[in-house]
Amino acid sequence: MDNGVNAVSTKTRKAGGPPKGSRNHWVHGLYYYKDLLNGDGIDQRSSLFRALRLKENELIASLGGDPSPQERVLISDSVKVMLYVSSCDNYLMGLKSLIRKSRPHPVLAIRTQLSAHLRENLKTLGLKRVSRQLSLDEILSEDDTK
Repeated sequence: MDNGVNAVSTKTRKAGGPPKGSRNHWVHGLYYYKDLLNGDGIDQRSSLFRALRLKENELIASLGGDPSPQERVLISDSVKVMLYVSSCDNYLMGLKSLIRKSRPHPVLAIRTQLSAHLRENLKTLGLKRVSRQLSLDEILSEDDTK
């Protein structure tokens, strides 16, 4: 007797929940971005990916281009830390007060550590503006556009 329900499929099927491999549990926030950066990577179509690549390219350009593999690692780490610092800043700006129970909010300490880490990365990279050589044609074309 068939009552319209396949008995085999109801026994083997898991009740409820997202399909296997779904990332529905990832919503937003610092830990979401941290997992993305440390794990599978970021969807290259996302605005976050484009913003991070733009910042990375900006740091590479300020080094004069063509960084060594060690510099590339430091640049990548610096970009990630910049994301974490900005996430902490956004969180802290949304609070009514930075003082909790007569003590500074714990996120302030984390933010301070992250900014110190970023400062050390940038010191190690020795960021300085590198002038690039311009040809006479490029100089003349810049004067015409002004």
